[in-house]
Amino acid sequence: MKSIKYTFWIFALGTSFSTQAQNTEHSKFWVSGGLGKANFLSAMVAGGYEPYNRNSVVIGRYSVSGELIPNVEPGIRVVELGLLYGIKAGNFRFSAGLSNVWGNYRGQYLYTDPDPLMGTGRYYEFVKYNTIGIPAEIRYIAALKHVGIGITAFGNLNEKHSFAGLNVSFYIGRMK
Repeated sequence: MKSIKYTFWIFALGTSFSTQAQNTEHSKFWVSGGLGKANFLSAMVAGGYEPYNRNSVVIGRYSVSGELIPNVEPGIRVVELGLLYGIKAGNFRFSAGLSNVWGNYRGQYLYTDPDPLMGTGRYYEFVKYNTIGIPAEIRYIAALKHVGIGITAFGNLNEKHSFAGLNVSFYIGRMK
């Protein structure tokens, strides 16, 4: 829980320092939501700030990936909350940063339920983890003035559960 608070404060301070030095009247702000595929089904919500007259971008993202209906218990889940900084080149945004990654995976086999309602009935040890990661992404955004659609190739390198994926996102905000 502490790492979530630290990530929030890093994002808040980074955004406030970048907005103080910029003319925000013509800067771009956007929020996006998308679905895609990493190791499992993935959902991502992100917010971005692009200062006026600069080729930089600050992005905060929250993503969840996991088994929707697991065949065995517990289901695998990965959650990420990150702050990324990068550059924009035309419709592309290239960024990397720091994130907090947490979730659960299966440990040792425990037992099999002889009469499962769903799945195979196999049960494994529930193992939780929480670690720091290095997120990176490439976004392509096709936008009108206040709405857009895009594709995001994303990944996170960490010691517990590294992942990579691709999703399609819809954007709203000051895009142009």
